[in-house]
Order: sequence, then structure tokens, then C-alpha cells
Amino acid sequence: MRHKIGRTAPIAKQRRKKMRTLALDKSWRASLLAIAVKVVCVLAICHRSSSAASIADAMPNATEAQREMIRRMEKSAPPTLNGIQLYTGPERTPAFLKGLTIVGYNYTDTAIANFSVEGAGGGNIEVSSRGYSYGGGTCCAPIPQETPLPVPVGIKWQRDGIGVRPWCEQTVLLKGPMPRDANFFEVHFYQDGTIQVAITDYPSRPRVSMDRYSPALRKPSGNIDNDSQHARCSDK
Repeated sequence: MRHKIGRTAPIAKQRRKKMRTLALDKSWRASLLAIAVKVVCVLAICHRSSSAASIADAMPNATEAQREMIRRMEKSAPPTLNGIQLYTGPERTPAFLKGLTIVGYNYTDTAIANFSVEGAGGGNIEVSSRGYSYGGGTCCAPIPQETPLPVPVGIKWQRDGIGVRPWCEQTVLLKGPMPRDANFFEVHFYQDGTIQVAITDYPSRPRVSMDRYSPALRKPSGNIDNDSQHARCSDK
């Protein structure tokens, strides 16, 4: 019995030492996780300029390794849309040798006199029909190359017509999939007021096929535009 006790004592001591090491490791990981959660929350809520000091500098109790981790997280923080953090995926915008030609698809009830993509003019778009697909055809959409998706894109437009015609603005997300050859930037205006955008190798077929009364009107009367449902519209 004495012989067995003598052999097991060092083993028990090694086990206790190992358990203490694991406990310290878990505590270290928990501390890192807690700090990471706080950083993500702060980045999601606060808007910080590029010249602002790092959050890590305001944490005197953090170790240098923890501060370095926080700085890496700040640099890799995804973009935001309307104050909401966007979680980007592995897909990126393609690298294109020439600018993306802007084309517009108008599935709404009235023609669009002017529209733009991030300030770049896209021209006018008639009301779509079974024989008329898209309008625009101007160059070029200022979309950044090799940027993680999704990417926020600002669309601005003005309706055709007589009298006061407000300008409307809406920010939408450019998502995948991306083509091998990037040549066109499509803007699709839907009847419910939503807008979708896409990068394509060639202008795609209309996503909605409908008849029209004229290039300016969907129906002889009773046409409705839902621009203000999802956009900011004003006379300026």
C-alpha cells in the first residue's frame, strides 16, 4: 500500500498543476471573449472617424496582447448601413479593366427622367414592356473593385412629368453572385418602391414582364409610384 501511495502522489500533483493551467487558460479566453463582445457592440453603435483614437487605448487594465487584438478588430470592422453593421462574406466585387456601364430597368408605373449611381448619371428609363427592356447605357458606375460584399450603393432618381418633380434617394446593397467578366451595373426599380442592383457581364432580361400604355405610363390612368415607401424624397 505504501508503495502505491508513493507512486500516485506525484501523479496527483501533476494533475492539479494541469487543472490550474487549464483554469487560467479558460479565464484568459473568457476575458478575451468579453472584451471582443464589448468592442463589437461599441463599433456597431458608435460612429468613429478614421482619426479617432483606438478603443484599446481607453482600456488600462487590458494586456498588450488584448489591445492588439482589439486594434485588429477595429481595422477589419465591416461597413454599416443606416447604423446597422453589415457582416461581409468571402465574395468580393470583381476586378474590372474598364468602367461598369449603368443600365436601368423600370417596372414601375411612370417613366424616370434621371437617375444616378453614387453620383454617376445613368440617364432616363422608360416604363418597361414586353418589348422594351432597359434604359440608360452611360458610363460609369463608381463601384470599388475587390471589396468584400455586400457593398452599400446610393441610388438617386427623378420622375418624368410636368410640375414639381421631387428627387428621391435610396441606399441599397450590392450582393453576389459576381460574374467572371464584369461589364454592366444594373439598377432594377420595382412597383413596391424597392430597388435592387447587380453587376453582370451583359444586360440581363427584365425580371418582370408587363405591358404598358406608353413609354411614360403603365396604364392610361390610375398610375401610382411608391417611391416614398423606401426612399427619402424632396423637391431639392
